[in-house]
Amino acid sequence: MRRIFIQFYLILVACFVGAVLISGTIYSYAVQNVSDRYLNDIFRATMRLLQEQLEDEPVADWNGLLADLSLSLPYPVKIEPLDTYTLSKDNKAALLKGDIVMLEESFLFLQRVPKSRFMVTLGPIAYLSFLRQIHAIDLWLMAALALFMGVPAFLWMRPLWRQLMHLNRVAARLGAGNLDARVSLPADSGVRQLGDTFNVMADNLRALVQSRRELLDAVSHELRTPIARLRYRLEMLPEALPPDLREGMDRDITAIDRMIEELLLYSRLDRQQIQIQLTDLALQPWLGHVLALHAEDAPALSFTLDCSSLPAEASVKGDPYYLERALSNLLRNATRYAKHTIHVTAAWEGNSVCLWVDDDGDGIPEAERARIFEPFIRLDTSRDRRTGGYGLGLAIVQRVLQWHGGTVTAEAAPPPLSGARFKLCWPRESA
Repeated sequence: MRRIFIQFYLILVACFVGAVLISGTIYSYAVQNVSDRYLNDIFRATMRLLQEQLEDEPVADWNGLLADLSLSLPYPVKIEPLDTYTLSKDNKAALLKGDIVMLEESFLFLQRVPKSRFMVTLGPIAYLSFLRQIHAIDLWLMAALALFMGVPAFLWMRPLWRQLMHLNRVAARLGAGNLDARVSLPADSGVRQLGDTFNVMADNLRALVQSRRELLDAVSHELRTPIARLRYRLEMLPEALPPDLREGMDRDITAIDRMIEELLLYSRLDRQQIQIQLTDLALQPWLGHVLALHAEDAPALSFTLDCSSLPAEASVKGDPYYLERALSNLLRNATRYAKHTIHVTAAWEGNSVCLWVDDDGDGIPEAERARIFEPFIRLDTSRDRRTGGYGLGLAIVQRVLQWHGGTVTAEAAPPPLSGARFKLCWPRESA
């Protein structure tokens, strides 16, 4: 809010100062010239009157005569030698010529008495001094008004800022997956129309997501029946069917069945109604059990586990089914790319437990490390038949960790493995 307020306030003050300066310029042009001509006419008339009074009198009597005349004038009048004041070259020439010369700093008006070495001095003029003081007061008044303009600007912006922050919070909740988040603004809000448009967008988004989930569930469930029939009929085929053909068909049916299972699992994890069952997991035995299962499926690879920084009785809270599924997806992913070794490390990080799954494969490009957790996303290196998956494994891992209040990130494995590293973290005590 501070930055927006300062920007708005500076624009407001700039417009105010600009308007004042333009008005002042117009005023100075229209009024100041008239005032100068008026003063000049008064002083010329005064000078002419004085010169007429002094013209026939001896010089020695001039000051006495001026003393009598000054009683009826609103400013002092004196007779002084021409060299009394230090004048510029132009002012000296004008004074000798008989013109009226104004000394701006002292507010004096000078005019030479014709055919003499003396001049008439009028002033200082209090009116001119007052004008200068008024000019300084105007500047201070303008600064004070510009300062006080911040009060109504702040009072106007504060409720608008609160409403915008409410919009921001609702957008964050919607982006985090809460499709029921809606904007609630007062009827007189300046951004009410924006809030209504946001709610319409959220309704459409929830309808689209719900439609996708229903379609995914329906297709997945409906596919299971024909797949079961295919598997049954495959078993009923004559034994004369070539073994390699039978094994290939069985492998393809198993792949389709596994894909449907992942689709259903992802659909369940993507719902808001899922309930995870938190239990105490003995960390080291649980990790050893999951690694042993995958070591049997990939005997050519070396699986290692490091829990040296944990006590032997270390335990965490979590849903064993979903956490095992998340870890299994990472291990299965690692077996596709690892060349020789898969290494799992477990340690505490503050109030969280963290697991690192490293392999010695080719790694993941840094630009793709956030994108790989999106559903149905596969990198170019995983699209061949040997390593290709369904694009749901890492998305399922992310959803499982979100339901446990944790996170999953992709990094580069440290040497000597230097392949891919996946880091899982979730609270030790509760989720």
